[in-house]
Amino acid sequence: MKAISLWQPWASLIACGAKPYETRHWAPPRELIGERIAIHAAKKVDAGGRAFAEDLIYGQHGDDGFALAEKLSGTMKGIPDELMGAFGMAMMPVGCLVCTATLDAAFQLGEKAEGTLRPAASVVRRMVSRQMPDCFTVRHDEFGDYSPGRWAWLLRDIRVLFPTDGTVGRQGFFDVPLSDDRRAA
Repeated sequence: MKAISLWQPWASLIACGAKPYETRHWAPPRELIGERIAIHAAKKVDAGGRAFAEDLIYGQHGDDGFALAEKLSGTMKGIPDELMGAFGMAMMPVGCLVCTATLDAAFQLGEKAEGTLRPAASVVRRMVSRQMPDCFTVRHDEFGDYSPGRWAWLLRDIRVLFPTDGTVGRQGFFDVPLSDDRRAA
């Protein structure tokens, strides 16, 4: 299976379902659209992500902070201590696979979409695995960079994994041996 490495807390935000899009400056390989990929939590602890992760884990993020903290905690149960990294006073998985997801589509973003209830970007190019309306926009969330020209990768059908050992991450996509028997019930 192909995997991609993300810094924390963004990998765990995907695992808990709070981050439906991974935003990058590059498009994913077309052959991965519609395929299941693994999300890897990088071993490096990003200084900018440290305070953010701490706020998330302790329920201090947004109006639904405690609900989000509960979702995040639910994806970390049973992970061995050696796969947990310190983010200030918070702990999150590092150096391991945290979930799998179907890479359902990728959208190259245009300018801000007009006439939408919530902030969204127009789409200038798309790679999709199923039929989507031509007027589709990508709704912004607070966990990605939705600037014009960037790509938003739509991740669906998230399956949390219970890692038992570490996995070395790489830049870009890389191969990991993974079977569905490591996923959450």
